[in-house]
Amino acid sequence: MVSNQTMRDFKSSIFRALAVLLLIVAAILFCIAMVDTVYTTKDQGIQGYWIFLTGWLGFLFFQFAWYANPLTVLALLLMRKHPWYALLSSALALLCMSQAFLFYEIPADAKGNTIAILSRGVGFYCWVAMVACVFYAVIMVLIYRAFKRDFDAVSPKAKSELVARYAAQNSINTAPLSYPSGAISTKTNP
Repeated sequence: MVSNQTMRDFKSSIFRALAVLLLIVAAILFCIAMVDTVYTTKDQGIQGYWIFLTGWLGFLFFQFAWYANPLTVLALLLMRKHPWYALLSSALALLCMSQAFLFYEIPADAKGNTIAILSRGVGFYCWVAMVACVFYAVIMVLIYRAFKRDFDAVSPKAKSELVARYAAQNSINTAPLSYPSGAISTKTNP
């Protein structure tokens, strides 16, 4: 029978693995978003790296979606030591990112001319998914820490009993096999 503590430890390792997996997926999605088309206009497709390099100017036109990028980086930096602040930062990144769905045109120059957006490309949706993956990775870290804190709250005596029980359940019996009297053994009879 598996104890509650063993099951809790197993669950916590799953949440930690999910957090790592989500961060790896987020990195892959970010790379795809940088090289793929984010917006398609009547003249051309606009690549993610261009939006990444020039998007910070969006505040001049009340477009704040680009600021999801530094908020996501902040969430990544805070995730290990301050996961609650990382959750706040990644939630703000989601909020900023959501404004990108409201864009129907993007600035063309400093004079206020704009270019109509005909469609959003794969790069756009990869960027959205990247921000969401970081948000859910932070949540997985918080769940992992809750399970770990719960385990640390168990008394040292209970921990040693759990470790001893686990070792006893998983040890290999090294005692020699004994045969009943009169049984034929393959060691003596070829």
